[in-house]
Amino acid sequence: MRSIVDLEAPAPPSGLPASLREQPNLLSALINSELARLAGLVALYTFLGVLFLRAFYIVDPDIWWHIRTGQWILTQHAVPFTDPFSSYGMGKSWVAYSWLFDTLSALAFSRLGPLAIVLYEVAARLALALAFFHLVRGLSSGFWRAAALTAVGLFVMTEVIGPRPGMLTILFVILEFDILLSAGMTGRTAKLWLLPPMFVLWANWHIQFVYGLFVLGMFACEPLVNGLFRYNSRAQNAIPAKQTWSVLAASTLATLLNPYGPKVYSTVFTYAGQTEAYNAISELMAMTFRQPQHFVVLLLALGAALSIGWRRDLRPLWLIFLVVSSMMAFRSVREVWFLAIVSVCIIGGGCNPERREIRPMSPRLRLAVAVCVFAVLIVSWQRYNVSNSWLEMQLAGNFPEGASRFVEQHHLAGPLLNDLSWGGFLIWRLPQLPVAIDGRTNVHGDDRIREFYNLWTGKPGWASDPELARANLVITPRVSAIASLLRTDSRFKVAYEDVQAVVFERR
Repeated sequence: MRSIVDLEAPAPPSGLPASLREQPNLLSALINSELARLAGLVALYTFLGVLFLRAFYIVDPDIWWHIRTGQWILTQHAVPFTDPFSSYGMGKSWVAYSWLFDTLSALAFSRLGPLAIVLYEVAARLALALAFFHLVRGLSSGFWRAAALTAVGLFVMTEVIGPRPGMLTILFVILEFDILLSAGMTGRTAKLWLLPPMFVLWANWHIQFVYGLFVLGMFACEPLVNGLFRYNSRAQNAIPAKQTWSVLAASTLATLLNPYGPKVYSTVFTYAGQTEAYNAISELMAMTFRQPQHFVVLLLALGAALSIGWRRDLRPLWLIFLVVSSMMAFRSVREVWFLAIVSVCIIGGGCNPERREIRPMSPRLRLAVAVCVFAVLIVSWQRYNVSNSWLEMQLAGNFPEGASRFVEQHHLAGPLLNDLSWGGFLIWRLPQLPVAIDGRTNVHGDDRIREFYNLWTGKPGWASDPELARANLVITPRVSAIASLLRTDSRFKVAYEDVQAVVFERR
């Protein structure tokens, strides 16, 4: 019987020297050697972390209001039920659905400072790489094919990975797909009962636990979907419907184990009904195709569609996942991760409908990978001099630190009117001043976001805006329409200015 290598490549002519005849086998042996796989795994697991550490930065404004919320919870020994941070939301109902992330972030920040944010992001990037490769490896026919697909999917996610609770959603969706696919292909369904405890943590960490319920619900409804598409499901592809529905029911009940109970779902409906935020907040806007990741995710989606067309007996479930994830990703760049996961799964398993039993790595290789990954990250940490002092300098270059210090030192009083993107930072940096607006769109709503956008961009009627009329203090980016207009407004004077921000005070 001919080996796989012999089948994939014709044997060299017998008249060639022995060294040349042996080259294909040598190359195959080298590529599939334990050393080569060790190098591949270390590169795959560390490239996201090293990519971040080589130019480490904190530009996400939302992490600051998360930390401030955690500090509030630790001080009050309770979760907030009304908004304590903005003048608009003061006393109004607010569900701090990421309260667990907020609390742990505040604890870590109190001990490590800004380094806690960097550690969280590096850990999240490593966990995503580990989980994603494990998922794809179970679907793909070869180690290097799985590694390449995983790397492409992770590259797409680099634009949305950040120090935020949503990283757990990406990780848990990957793990959920892994558990469900493994249960369906192997028939070992005991792991399905890991999902309800997972949803307990998920519902206290991030509101997008509903994505997980959607994925689980689609698997539960697969028999109905197969009937609709007249698809004869293979036995090894299906999980017993009774068991899937039981796990779905238990997982749904598990989401209610949070301080807000069923009320947490009100935020889901609030977000679902918002449209204006998708026109005003950059991370919610559609892809601009000015970043390479946007083109790669498009190619992944096209590749997944071709895979579905190529394998006409592919489960209809994946067609639904592809359509839904494509609609979400092309509506908002923040959701490209979901399309990346679905597309890679379809491409990775498109030629192999049965999930493969992968021979586990030897303990020696596992240990070597763990040691090398840890070493690469530690060396990178030292090489790029990651420290609190550098992070504080970097923060001053991205957020209105100088303006905040001026307001603090001179005891300037509100009401405060501020830039939306800086609202989260100001919640943390100037806790004595309620902000006018911040990134919590579930607090401020569509109408308010639209009115604020019109004011900040200087649309007709900006001068008579009621919030501007009430404001005693305005903190705005130095380069902005409102900053230029207020310089000519007799009601305000420039109290402070640096390369980042301008502070206007009422005369």
